[in-house]
Amino acid sequence: MKIYITPVGEVDKKVLLKLSWALGRKFDAIFVIAKPMPLSEDAYRAERKQYFATPILEELRENMPGDADKTLGVLDVDMFVPALNFIFGQADLNGDVALISLTRLREEFYGNRKNEKLFQERALKEAVHELGHTFGLRHCRNPECVMHFSNSLVDTDAKQADFCEECRKQVETKLR
Repeated sequence: MKIYITPVGEVDKKVLLKLSWALGRKFDAIFVIAKPMPLSEDAYRAERKQYFATPILEELRENMPGDADKTLGVLDVDMFVPALNFIFGQADLNGDVALISLTRLREEFYGNRKNEKLFQERALKEAVHELGHTFGLRHCRNPECVMHFSNSLVDTDAKQADFCEECRKQVETKLR
């Protein structure tokens, strides 16, 4: 299986490299960093000062590399969907594309001191979570499972970067 990590707009290359390496340890797949995709200004909603995630996900789907099994888009802008104030990520359930935003995963977004280790852990958890959706996983009731819903960073920080036993079996079945 080949999964592309596509930077959407300006994304720090070091973050992408670390994420690619860490994801390669979580999934039995090859991770490739794709060439950047421009961030569509059509997705920006000035009244919210955020980007609407759904059209970005659609654009990722339309621009998937031909040899990609899945694509994970990585943005460094604040995202939302209409029913929520913000989202950390979005994915097609049982689909080919997922998307994460790095912006709210940083401590500095909240006026706190930079914590690179915590930021990297959060980015990995959100990437694994959204890719889990592309493998057909729904939100898990186990609060330690990476597939547990994160309504806030408290939830993200409380869970592990790994699937619980039940979720892991489902992903392994799909990877075979």
